[in-house]
Amino acid sequence: MRSILWMSLLSISLAAGGCKKKQDDTGNAATQVKKTAEDVHDQAKDYNKTVNDKDSTNKDVTEAKGDLQAAKADLNAAKQKFSVSMKDRLQKLDIRINELAQRTDAKSQQAAADAKARRDEIATKMSSIDTRSTSDWDAFTKDVNDSFDKLESDVHDALK
Repeated sequence: MRSILWMSLLSISLAAGGCKKKQDDTGNAATQVKKTAEDVHDQAKDYNKTVNDKDSTNKDVTEAKGDLQAAKADLNAAKQKFSVSMKDRLQKLDIRINELAQRTDAKSQQAAADAKARRDEIATKMSSIDTRSTSDWDAFTKDVNDSFDKLESDVHDALK
C-alpha cells in the first residue's frame, strides 16, 4: 500500500513538474528515468515473489500487479519528460544554428552545415529513447549529453 501511495505521488510530481518547470536540465530527467527503471525492477521482483508465494491471496497478487503497472507508467512518464527536455534543447540549438547560417561568410556557412549534420545525428540517437534498456541508459545519456555539449560549444564559438 505504501508503494502505491509513493507511486501516486511520484506520478503527480512528474506531471506537475513537466508542466511548470523549464525542460532544459536533461541530466535530472535522465537520472529520474534511471531511478524509476530501478523501481520497476523492484516492483517486478515483488510481483514475482507474491505470485510464487503460496500464502498470497488474489488481493495480494492484484495489488502487486497494480504496483508494477504504476511503476511502469512512472517510467514511461519519466522517459517522456527526458524526451521533452531533449527536444527543447534541440530547439534552442536550432535557433543558434540558424543564426549562424544567416551569416554571409563562407566559414559561417560551412560551420552551420556541419552543425546541422551533427544535430541530425543527435536527433537520430534520441529517436531510440523508448527502446533503450536500463542497462545501457547511463551510457546512452552520457553520449547524447556529451554530443550536445560539444555541439553547443562549437556553435557558440562559431557565433563569436
